[in-house]
Amino acid sequence: MLRMDRFAPSLPASGDLPASHYRDIGSRLAKLRSARGWQQRELSRRAHFDPPRLSRIERGIARVTLPELVRLGRALDAGLDELVFGHPESLEGEWAHLLRELEKTLTREEEACAKRLLRALVLGLRGLQRGAESAAAAPC
Repeated sequence: MLRMDRFAPSLPASGDLPASHYRDIGSRLAKLRSARGWQQRELSRRAHFDPPRLSRIERGIARVTLPELVRLGRALDAGLDELVFGHPESLEGEWAHLLRELEKTLTREEEACAKRLLRALVLGLRGLQRGAESAAAAPC
């Protein structure tokens, strides 16, 4: 289940987000920016953004638009889900985040090798899990 599925029922009919969500998005932007050691001016430059507008968004005063989120996400190398909902809570979300990091860091050959290693790890873990289930089901 996507995190948006849990969030959607709380949206009002107008589709407007409550002010607290904009403050949360702004807080996440500020944390991601500072984690990279950037000042607001640096993020503004990288995202082709008006510095006063970025300041208002980070403080939760201004509502951020989807095109703005896309530009900020690209500049921060973060997915929209991370900007809007925060760090992935589910294993699937964490895997997607890790794969994005691999794609940014590795060459195509290195990425293919890393994916083969991860696939082998998952298959090996499944085999261990099945073996443990079989052992638990077997009578003594």
